[in-house]
Amino acid sequence: MNAANVPVASAATQNPDGIYAVDISTRQGDCDKAYHWLISVSDGRVNSVGATPMAASGQISGSGTVNLAFRRFGQVAMVTGRFASGYGSGTWSSPTMQCAGSWRAVRQS
Repeated sequence: MNAANVPVASAATQNPDGIYAVDISTRQGDCDKAYHWLISVSDGRVNSVGATPMAASGQISGSGTVNLAFRRFGQVAMVTGRFASGYGSGTWSSPTMQCAGSWRAVRQS
């Protein structure tokens, strides 16, 4: 699923709050090819869950627009995309790591 396939019409009526499993794929650069971890969304604000070196921060708007940053070991990746109906997807890029790719998220609870 990519950002264009997330149902936008229902995003405004959906509450994105919950725990999400996030899968990140690197498409450009020498970063690890895949990452997987959990994030928590509460009142549209995003945070990391559990013991992870990756810190997630940012917000999901009422219309489902994603604007996040993932930080790890002094590196940062900017994340954009869409959330709706328990799913999210989009792209990420990191000028500090010179990598980019895509992400998907699925609500776990």
